[in-house]
Amino acid sequence: MGTMVRLVRAGIVIAACFAGAAIVVPACSPPGALAGADCPLDEDSLLAVPEECCPCILREDCWAQDPPPQPPEHCRTGCPPGVPFECCPCPTPIWCPDGKSPRTLAPWCSSLDAGTDASIDGSMSSLCAGGTCTPPAADDWKGPISFWHGWDLESPPCPEEAPILAFEAWAEPPPLSCGTCECKPPKGTCKLPETWTVDSEACPGGGVKTNLDPPTNWDGTCNEDKSIQSGKLCGGVPCVRSIMVSPPTLEELPCEPHLVGDPEPKIPHAWGGGPQTPLGKACANASPAPNCTEKGKVCVPTPPGFSSCMYREGNHPCPEGWSERQLLYRHVEDNRTCSACTCEAPTGGTCSTIATVFSGPACTDLAHSGSIFAGMDAPCWDLMAGAPLTGVSSTPPEYVPGKCTPSGGIADEEIVLADPVTVCCYLPAS
Repeated sequence: MGTMVRLVRAGIVIAACFAGAAIVVPACSPPGALAGADCPLDEDSLLAVPEECCPCILREDCWAQDPPPQPPEHCRTGCPPGVPFECCPCPTPIWCPDGKSPRTLAPWCSSLDAGTDASIDGSMSSLCAGGTCTPPAADDWKGPISFWHGWDLESPPCPEEAPILAFEAWAEPPPLSCGTCECKPPKGTCKLPETWTVDSEACPGGGVKTNLDPPTNWDGTCNEDKSIQSGKLCGGVPCVRSIMVSPPTLEELPCEPHLVGDPEPKIPHAWGGGPQTPLGKACANASPAPNCTEKGKVCVPTPPGFSSCMYREGNHPCPEGWSERQLLYRHVEDNRTCSACTCEAPTGGTCSTIATVFSGPACTDLAHSGSIFAGMDAPCWDLMAGAPLTGVSSTPPEYVPGKCTPSGGIADEEIVLADPVTVCCYLPAS
């Protein structure tokens, strides 16, 4: 009895296959041969869908009713929201086993309002609501698929219309931003001349020497701790004929290195799938994409943020018509680090003073004065033979810090990029 019901629901007329009979009997005809039949049949010419999913054996029977009957939702999972059953080319995958719909749609389907979600004009047609009408994937390419690209942290789940995750891959990381290394000026000290040596011979000296050194940690003011009287002899000759003064001493500490600019990568090193990684996600459906009313195009779900794309393993150019290209990698290993900033020893610093020797009391009667600086050879000044030397002084030292040459702040190690996949997305003509 159950078989009989299925036969009746399939539009099968119970009749013998007499020669010349005027009645068409599907049991004597190939599957789908019943004139005006709307529901899919199996190889035995029996109804291939549940009975409630076939409201009318003959499509004209549905078209004649106002409004046409609509089957339950589970019978029309392939129909976009708002699209009536009689205007849906593939209500479920079994209706379109080869990805192509054999249905003849109701005459009024082409006249639906083009300004609403039920429009069948353009890439977002009534038969592709919430999707994009896209050409089939080119040879050697897979898809079309629903593709999302953005930060991993914001990655949405695959849409219900394409729930299968085909792959996830990542973009090549941008150049590592290590910042710019610089060196702070060094901190230094400038010590005044420490040795003042009087010689009984003219420069460069070589005779009897007499010490006029000021005390330790001298501040440069007039110092008369040591003196030589006028005409004093040393070895039978005047003790005073020349004087040699040591230059000031410059001591500088190492420069302190520091970074100028962004010392960290703008994007963290989470390229293997961390929360802030540029991610590409491809989502697919186990069933073939339904056809659009536009000839040669299929409907690919493209909810907000998704695009209709195809992909191919390796690095390839995009075929014509697929203009948005992205090269992703299934495996990205980012081991890059920034070398530490360092500073070479400071150079170019200066320390100078004016040294003066006197012949009169309280540092009066200038005997000789000259500018000396750190790093120079100790100057020798000829003096009047036998002249008295009563004191010395030195101006406060003038210190100009040197500079250090920075180094470091260079990205080292390498990025490992493996298993490339090319994604090409379709842009409908505007």
